[in-house]
Amino acid sequence: MTPADRIAALRDEIRHHEDRYYVLNDPEITDDAFDALLKELQALEEQHPELVTADSPTQRVAGRPVAGFDTAEHLQPMLSLDNAYSEDELREFDERVRKGAGDLLPADGAVDYVAELKIDGLSIALTYVDGLLERGVTRGDGTVGEVVTSNVRTIRALPLRLHESPAGRLEVRGEIYLPRREFERVNREREDNDEPPFANPRNSAAGTMRSLDSRQVANRKLGAFMYQLVEENRGERQRHSATLELLRRWRLPIEPHWRRCHGIEALLEFCHDWQDKRHGLEFETDGVVIKADDLALRERLGATSKFTRSSIAGTSTSPRGVHGAPDRWP
Repeated sequence: MTPADRIAALRDEIRHHEDRYYVLNDPEITDDAFDALLKELQALEEQHPELVTADSPTQRVAGRPVAGFDTAEHLQPMLSLDNAYSEDELREFDERVRKGAGDLLPADGAVDYVAELKIDGLSIALTYVDGLLERGVTRGDGTVGEVVTSNVRTIRALPLRLHESPAGRLEVRGEIYLPRREFERVNREREDNDEPPFANPRNSAAGTMRSLDSRQVANRKLGAFMYQLVEENRGERQRHSATLELLRRWRLPIEPHWRRCHGIEALLEFCHDWQDKRHGLEFETDGVVIKADDLALRERLGATSKFTRSSIAGTSTSPRGVHGAPDRWP
């Protein structure tokens, strides 16, 4: 086997194990075995620098801190989600969606929704060109965000090259988070260094992504889940659920517990199911994100200057103390 062939084989094998460990949470080899593969690849690339490519697993961590972040405008505004703090408010949302659906409303009058766990992290927009990661930008003010590409590249859950994606430019959006175990480890280290601990994993993730030293970001072992594809032409794809399946085929990390719910009762059942189960996850959530599944319906409903009318967040913490239990929703 030539050095080029061995390098290609190692890259494919490392990407496979990154996907198993960081995305599927189902590793096939030990950490030591993974490190051995990475070290072999690093050694070969040092011997053959002409074979190094931008999407190689060895190129995730930059060698030096950056001087500061540039800013970039999003392909489309990153809007916020309106909140529902009770079952009644969620039923009112469903009523508004059905009223606005018109001829797109199914014969039985029940809208199909996609329910996704609301990850308590930092919103991110990733740009891929011909399948290769080109840029990562924070949400910022929704129109313009900070370019944090060097930090994004350290997150092993995010592929540097998409698997079998189409040619051209596309933008994928999602959430970057700090796993609970890493949050606890980071806070122990901060206390050992006489630094104040982070208040919660979300603050830690946000602070980490704004670090000018990508080596520190790599040490934090951030995770990510993607949930949106921004494009000019969606082709034959008609549903948000199909988008999630497409993103997964491209080897992007998708939070696996999402469910397609037919009608408001199925949606409420999903919310109740995760009311307590969410505490057993390896990451923090603060509710459920509800989206109309039909993309044509979403286009018809449109958006305000702040919120999409076809989506809402069923929030698990209420400032109004709904039902007298602010940590439970609905």
